[in-house]
Amino acid sequence: MTHSSPQKNLITTKEVSWQIITALTVSTVVLVLLFGLVKYSLGYGQIRETIFNAVYAQWQLEDWGHCMMVPFAAAFIVYLERAKLKAVPMVGSDAGFWILLAGFFIYWFGFKADDIYFSYAAAQILLAGLVIWFGGRGWMRVLAFPWLFLVFMWPLLFLESFISFPLRLTVSHAGVVVLNLMGIPSILNGTGILSAADPLQHLAQGDKFAVDVALPCSGMRSLFALMMVSALYGYFTLKASWARLTLFLVSIPFAIAGNICRIVMLTAGTMIMGSERAIGSLEHPSFFHMLAGYVVFLVALGGMVLVAGMLGQVGTVRVSEKQSSVIRAPKPAESQNEGDLY
Repeated sequence: MTHSSPQKNLITTKEVSWQIITALTVSTVVLVLLFGLVKYSLGYGQIRETIFNAVYAQWQLEDWGHCMMVPFAAAFIVYLERAKLKAVPMVGSDAGFWILLAGFFIYWFGFKADDIYFSYAAAQILLAGLVIWFGGRGWMRVLAFPWLFLVFMWPLLFLESFISFPLRLTVSHAGVVVLNLMGIPSILNGTGILSAADPLQHLAQGDKFAVDVALPCSGMRSLFALMMVSALYGYFTLKASWARLTLFLVSIPFAIAGNICRIVMLTAGTMIMGSERAIGSLEHPSFFHMLAGYVVFLVALGGMVLVAGMLGQVGTVRVSEKQSSVIRAPKPAESQNEGDLY
């Protein structure tokens, strides 16, 4: 029988600690150099800016303010997973080197093309390469979720031109349908919602109310923020990967549904209180307008909590069925006659 000495275990622990310190130091130096010091992109300006400065400036925009909290949330998730990381041997893999090369190439290509979005992709790839190079594939499996979650850190302003207008059309069309179902005659004019004409009261179209679903009301802000929240909520409340993915996907229609409720609320408020009290202006929205903004999150978050509870119950039932099937599984018959073996 052999016994491992405490000194040997202590040395091993020190070696692992130094490996972690080395990995963090090298990773920090690489990322700070590439993203905090190199003048990378012109953007819409006349001089190149570092990626950090450009991203920080975009974080100040209302639609992308939630991105600022992502690095802190990802770091907190890594802290929660520290026990799993300790249980996985820190054995670096050469595959990380090739992943790093791919990340450096994409970084260089974005620099030459003056496209900052390539630097976002490069950052994700470089982080994965550093983790695999120093920690190995086991560490990458543990850190897969916080690594993916960092995608929400990058402001994707180019999506506004592709998503905002279709969202405005969807919300305004659905708002007209809901208002008509509520007994409030309405018609759609582009992205505007107008009261229907009423010949008996000598009212033309839009006399009672006229609400335009403007760009800030498209739902872009709530859509990405709620997708981020659903990913976090699913991670902490659900165990199965399919359940987490399902919750993440249903956050999109819930965000749209919440924004439809908001538009209907503002339209009804305009009819009752007038446009000035119900909506205000783009520069100075009214209190009712600001209050209606919280409806989006109440509807969406309420729906996500409900769906998460249902998915959790389904997962529990599946686990119970698996356990019961294992218990009921018949054991292989054992031969009682030794002569049968021959």
